Amino acid sequence: MKTDLLFSSVPFIASEKVTLTQITDLDLDGLWEILGDDDNFRFTPTAAFSSKGEMTERLRENARLFRGRKQVTLGIHSDLNQLLGLFQISEIDPAISGVTVSFMLRGDSTGFGYASSALRAVSKYLFDTVEVNRIQAYVLPINYRGVLVLERCGFVKEGTIREGFNWPDKGIVDLALYSLLPSDYRRSLSEGKKKEKTGYYL
Repeated sequence: MKTDLLFSSVPFIASEKVTLTQITDLDLDGLWEILGDDDNFRFTPTAAFSSKGEMTERLRENARLFRGRKQVTLGIHSDLNQLLGLFQISEIDPAISGVTVSFMLRGDSTGFGYASSALRAVSKYLFDTVEVNRIQAYVLPINYRGVLVLERCGFVKEGTIREGFNWPDKGIVDLALYSLLPSDYRRSLSEGKKKEKTGYYL
C-alpha cells in the first residue's frame, strides 16, 4: 500500500459524472448547504452544523487531518464545478493495506448516480494507484440508498455489528459492514460490462 502517495497531495479523481478534489474557500457556500442540512445527517454519527461560520474551521480541520495522514476529504463536484457532496477516506491501515470510506450527498443530488460514480472512481484510484487490498464501509441498515450504492459498486456485506457503536447524536446503533477486495472489484467491472452489452444499466 502506497500510503506516501495517498498523502503526497490531495487526490484529483475524475469519473464520467463527477470530479473528486480538494474543497476550497470557493466551496464554502456549497459546503454549508451540505453540512447545515439536518436531513443529510439522518444516517451519520453527529448532527448538522449550526452556523455557516463553522465551514472555514471545517476546511482547516480537513487540512490538519490530511497533514497528520489520518484522513482524506474530497469534494464531489459536478461538471459545472458545483459541490454536490463529500467523500472521506479514513482509518488508513498499512498493516492490512486497508481503508474505510464514507460519503454524503446534498439531498437534491441523490438519485442521479453521483454517489455510485464517485465510489467507483475512488475504488479504482485506491486499488490501481494506492494499491490497497481492502476498502470497507459502515452503514446504518435503514440507510437504503447507502446500501444500494455499496451493493451496486460490488461491495460485499460481511454482516451486521449489533449494538456495537455509540454515536454521539444517535446513541447505540447497529451498523452493517461492507467491504470490497480486488477480486470483488474485478468481478464488478466484468458484470458491469456484461450489462452494458445487454442494454441494462445500474
